[in-house]
Amino acid sequence: MKNWKNIGAFTIILVLALSFAALAWNDGVYVGKADGHNGPLSLEVTVEGGQITAIKVLEHKETPNISDGGFKVADTIIAKQSLKVDTVSGATVTSKAVLAAVKNALTGHWSDGKYTGEAKGHNGQIVVEVEVAAGKIANITIVSHSETPMISDEAFNKVPSAIIASQSTQVDTVSGATVTSKALIAAVNDALYK
Repeated sequence: MKNWKNIGAFTIILVLALSFAALAWNDGVYVGKADGHNGPLSLEVTVEGGQITAIKVLEHKETPNISDGGFKVADTIIAKQSLKVDTVSGATVTSKAVLAAVKNALTGHWSDGKYTGEAKGHNGQIVVEVEVAAGKIANITIVSHSETPMISDEAFNKVPSAIIASQSTQVDTVSGATVTSKALIAAVNDALYK
């Protein structure tokens, strides 16, 4: 009988520990997207100390005034530190899109496919193709660029592989090729979140 009590107590402690661990996210700034009522919606989620501290809408095509209530879901997510919040009546589609975009940002799951993105590098536009397979970034191909050979080579070698390894664009830039590094990161973000 004593063993059963110990097992029961251990089980309860384990469940509580896992529940609290599930509430913590890795610190960083993450971008997520989802389809809103009138088109794509993207937002930025900031995590500090394992808690969601800010949600900023980057882009949307929702109808002003009608969708405003739907964006207030972000405040509730921050207050409750949970995605299990109610949608806003009258702006249900926008509310659901905000929830989906936050979830996308925090879990890093994308729809499978190949996406093209671009950003301004040191000498011109850098165009990349990002391949997503099984919801993860599988490959990043540099389609075109005008960067200076040898100076930018290390950025082209290290940044894409770092993004793939971490499944995040929150990676270090390469010293000596900072502008190219930042442009690569921005181009991948453009591919995944536009």
